[in-house]
Amino acid sequence: MSITPDRPAPAQEGQIVSLAEVIHTRRRETVVEAIAQGLIRYIAEKGLKAGDRLPPERDLVQMVGASRLPLREALCVLKGLGIVEAQHGRGVFVKPLDLGAIFGMLSPLLRTHADIDIRHIFQVRLPLEASVAELAAASRTDRNLEALGDALSGMREGLRDRPVYIQHDMAFHQELARSTDNPIFHVFMASITDLLAEVQFLYRDNVDVRQHALGEHAEILEAVRTRDGQRAKAAMQNHLRYAMQRM
Repeated sequence: MSITPDRPAPAQEGQIVSLAEVIHTRRRETVVEAIAQGLIRYIAEKGLKAGDRLPPERDLVQMVGASRLPLREALCVLKGLGIVEAQHGRGVFVKPLDLGAIFGMLSPLLRTHADIDIRHIFQVRLPLEASVAELAAASRTDRNLEALGDALSGMREGLRDRPVYIQHDMAFHQELARSTDNPIFHVFMASITDLLAEVQFLYRDNVDVRQHALGEHAEILEAVRTRDGQRAKAAMQNHLRYAMQRM
């Protein structure tokens, strides 16, 4: 596989771009990893959007300077990440990118691989989610409000079923992040979803505690509904401080 650190000159119209020339690799990076990174850069540099088709396999083989087997393995990596999808008889297409889902897949690994403890989680949650609530109040849509209301209803119906309650609690916080209209907040929240759910099971808990927390969520939702950012921020801070006290 031909690899060079120099950036190639722009390809002429009709010329097949050599991805082998734009794949920069570390010594320990495998061919498959290098091809996958090169394909991601190709998609980005070409400005390919959801629904756009990648070149045919024979062209991709020539572009990456490798055989079909590592190319297909690299495409499988991209499929697993939700970046592309294969459509039988039509080719490989770029998928709508859901960064939250991609980072969410890594969430279970964070605690064990990054040596994260509960203190770390709350140090992040308090300023992050307070800002999320404030921005959500300014940017939320009617659709966001509907989803937040559904999550709140799910919490209410699951008051006596802790796993169900936690599931809808997590959905509420995820939707609040979406409501900011800033995808980075959604990515941050998705990346720690499993950590947040795990922490939920460490709280001192009973139905009365869940009822109290339900009221806190309702207060956050009402502030977001009325577009009162300061009230939403304060309500979220109050909610998280109460949660910290239950640890």
